[in-house]
Amino acid sequence: MQERYRRDYDGEFVISNTTWKDGVKSQEREWIDNPIRVMQTSGVATCIAKSPSLKETFYHRVAENRGDLLARNKMQTYGVEDVWEFMRPNFLVSQNSDNLRAMAETDYPQDVIVYTSAANCMKFPGEFYLIPYSFTATAYAQAAWLACFDEHKTVYLVGYDTVLPGGAIHQKLIDSVATVMDTYKKVQFVHVSNAPSPDTWRRKINFKTTTLEDYISHCDV
Repeated sequence: MQERYRRDYDGEFVISNTTWKDGVKSQEREWIDNPIRVMQTSGVATCIAKSPSLKETFYHRVAENRGDLLARNKMQTYGVEDVWEFMRPNFLVSQNSDNLRAMAETDYPQDVIVYTSAANCMKFPGEFYLIPYSFTATAYAQAAWLACFDEHKTVYLVGYDTVLPGGAIHQKLIDSVATVMDTYKKVQFVHVSNAPSPDTWRRKINFKTTTLEDYISHCDV
């Protein structure tokens, strides 16, 4: 994984169709633009996923966060997959075709910049945006990567449950997000959870934890 930033990204070509004729491969390419040219941020972002530990009303409060006095620290929000059912973050990452189809049937893509794969962009033309550089990972890691890509200096991870219902460890989430932490060493990642964070994250110098209650207070949610 490379350390990349939106300021250096105009967009990119993706392969929209491949054909073979007389043993010769021919490819059609389509340009997918960068939807945002200039980002003005407080430097604080929240990446948020659906979690049984969070109340439905909480998601709306995060999306509408006030960011303390005069909104100086108003956060940008990056949603993960099914969280779209409960909130309209600034950005959302989804690879689930059923979710994307449901979104496309509403005005959701008009209010939220939804990032997905090149294949899904082709499947739903004009509705969604390509994840820059076609970065491939779990949706959790993609959301965290996008927050870093947009040059946020503090990234809160909310609903990033590293233990699945039933007690299994969500190892793909842990490992993929750890790679983002290793790539963006100057970004402070904060796991918002009342449960213990995985040792893989806790050993990193750019990582810390906070409780849900402290997050609500500190971020004026």
